[in-house]
Amino acid sequence: MKIYQYENGYDEYVETQTFHNKRKLGWIYFQPNTGKIIKKHKPEADNIICHGTRNAAEQKYFKDAFQEAYIIGTEISETAEQFPMTVQHDFTLPRDEWLNKFDIVYSNSFDHTIDPEKTLETWANQLANDGILALEYNERESDGSAMDPLDARLSEVIDMVKERLDIIAQDLGSQAGSVLLICKRKNND
Repeated sequence: MKIYQYENGYDEYVETQTFHNKRKLGWIYFQPNTGKIIKKHKPEADNIICHGTRNAAEQKYFKDAFQEAYIIGTEISETAEQFPMTVQHDFTLPRDEWLNKFDIVYSNSFDHTIDPEKTLETWANQLANDGILALEYNERESDGSAMDPLDARLSEVIDMVKERLDIIAQDLGSQAGSVLLICKRKNND
């Protein structure tokens, strides 16, 4: 596993992620079939968070599927303000009000992290006791570049996840080559 090193540190990371967010603002990675798989594993949810959502496609799907749920998405770019149910936030950084809160934590943006261990820790800590992390990962898009700083094999991601969570299912994700890991807290504690 490798992580791209930005010459000017964290500020360059944010600037680069923001640039590519704006460039790809109309792109949608998330597909309804992924949402159906998640709903199969978690048919009811009161609180859902989606990380790295770009244009709120994930939140819109979840709002249709879980109409009464509180749904929020994070996006590092200030474009977050343009979309409903979205806040500008770096998904690696914990927020006290999100600890132990979410029935579903979803992301297909793990390849954008510069600190995969801390990101997984943050997401695991956001899970309610019976919550699930739905992590969609595509090894082909994880290339260790400025846009996608994490360069990790799926097996490496699975090993990192298993240090914190139990993987209860593995399925095909939204796009060719992507895998959806459904995870829960170890021993449901």
